[in-house]
Amino acid sequence: MLNEKYQALLDQYDISVSHTRRGRGCVLCFGENDVYALSQTSLSEERLGAVSEWTLAMHDHHFYKTDQYILNKDGYFLTFDRYYETFALRKTYLGTECDIHALKDIRSSAENLASFHNHCLAISFSSENLRKYTSISTYYEQKYLELKSIARYIRKRKKKGIFEYLFLEQTKAFWEQMERSIQILNETTPSRRGWCHGAYNHHNIIMTSTAPATIHFEHFYHGYPILDVYYFLKKALEKNNYNFAFCETFLSNYDRFMPLSKDDLLCLYGLFLFPEKFWKISNQYMAHKKHWISPRYIEKLEEFIHNKEARSIFLEKYVQIYNVFS
Repeated sequence: MLNEKYQALLDQYDISVSHTRRGRGCVLCFGENDVYALSQTSLSEERLGAVSEWTLAMHDHHFYKTDQYILNKDGYFLTFDRYYETFALRKTYLGTECDIHALKDIRSSAENLASFHNHCLAISFSSENLRKYTSISTYYEQKYLELKSIARYIRKRKKKGIFEYLFLEQTKAFWEQMERSIQILNETTPSRRGWCHGAYNHHNIIMTSTAPATIHFEHFYHGYPILDVYYFLKKALEKNNYNFAFCETFLSNYDRFMPLSKDDLLCLYGLFLFPEKFWKISNQYMAHKKHWISPRYIEKLEEFIHNKEARSIFLEKYVQIYNVFS
């Protein structure tokens, strides 16, 4: 028997569902032949329409394994429960999430991303509801300025705790990396522009019985596809103690289908050099009440500091292997 709340929502769609179970950030709904994902959303009707048009455009260009938003009986993507909370339904795939610790899944994810970028080359797509694109260097300059602001706040704060002292101890080395990173990103232009997934990570790759399925295109935009490569690898490296094999496996398999230029590899180095995890943790600290610091933030910062040496070794090896400065 279906949960009453979900039944009321699903009744607004022209589908038949036999049972449900919890998925990552959604409720998986099982029909006779199809699987759907029902989840709350903060996206507008217009943006969901643009995402739906985009996935249909990919299908027209033979990139078939994507999720697809479904219209309800009234012809809208947004559906409301009795509390006027907004939900959306996607047709999706059954399988296992990409295992970020398994090199075979890293290899498949690289080939899948290259296939996506390759198929997108022929797509001409226009919408008023596209995500606004910011240049790579401008984006990271903004993060750098945010960290400068956080550092000023912490230095002026009279009552400092473990988080604040850890932050101040680490900033000198990281300022140098950030400034060098921004210099590289300012001076380097990736080899191609094109359509980007915008959130290509292991959570959004489903390993089905035949081939990977790619889901959650809500953040798609037109920019530099090398950023999709970076965001996947950043997470994979963080989760695997900066083991170079994960970078090498991904890049070699991506490069077989979408060749990477020297500028692409240098741009990637500039991105890897920026301590984005340090920025993220610090930004979370500033966004929450500072009279009580969650132990989780301290743990995250300590973990990042603990991995600093492994990260430095990775960066040195990257320069040696890919010879980006010759």
